[in-house]
Amino acid sequence: MISFIRGLLFHLGYAVSIILYSIFVTPIAFLFPFKVRHPWIFVWTGFLGWWLKVTCNIRFEMENPEDIPEEVCVVVSNHESSWETFFLQSYFAPQCVAAKKELFYIPFVGFTLRSLNPIIIDRTKKQNALKQLVSQGKDRLNDGVSVLIFPEGTRVDRGETKAHFAGGSMLAIQAKCPILPIVHNSGKFWPPNKIKKNPGVIKIRVGKKIDTAGRKPKELTQEIEDWMRKTSKELA
Repeated sequence: MISFIRGLLFHLGYAVSIILYSIFVTPIAFLFPFKVRHPWIFVWTGFLGWWLKVTCNIRFEMENPEDIPEEVCVVVSNHESSWETFFLQSYFAPQCVAAKKELFYIPFVGFTLRSLNPIIIDRTKKQNALKQLVSQGKDRLNDGVSVLIFPEGTRVDRGETKAHFAGGSMLAIQAKCPILPIVHNSGKFWPPNKIKKNPGVIKIRVGKKIDTAGRKPKELTQEIEDWMRKTSKELA
């Protein structure tokens, strides 16, 4: 019951804050270039991080931030909850995310998400979705913006696995940029599709930067998937 009440308080604060942000901040942000307006999102995610700690006693920390490269890259992450869609923005900036188009229909949330120059994916057309990811992703990377991808394609409950799509590897290879795999255990504290939140510290581990020159998408994807599954078990 306590976890539910804590989660309810967090979501109330989240709802009020995104409405206010989308009304008073997002319209102004659109007047500026992406690299100028991108840091503005930190104001909101900073509030969410503080509110998450106050209401639910959930904190997060990165084990090895020194392994984050300075150059732009394709960041691939596991997807256990909504937490990573908010807070990974804080570590890899400037950054855009590849997101399903349904998210942009959510009132207030979709409007603010558009200000982050995302890659919008139509998952109903799988072949076109891959082309969209690679084409738009290359444009972002060429502009000096890293791309965040969830290779499982959807949220996966903690302890379960889902085969990775090769889109992130294809993008990195064609754009001639490295891939950076990361793993976290957010699902342990922020269960997907539930209001309740469990107190604790979300751990984030950064993998070694992978050079994609001369690599094949399939074997590169398998290498990343193997590392992420192994690391996920260790963080559990």
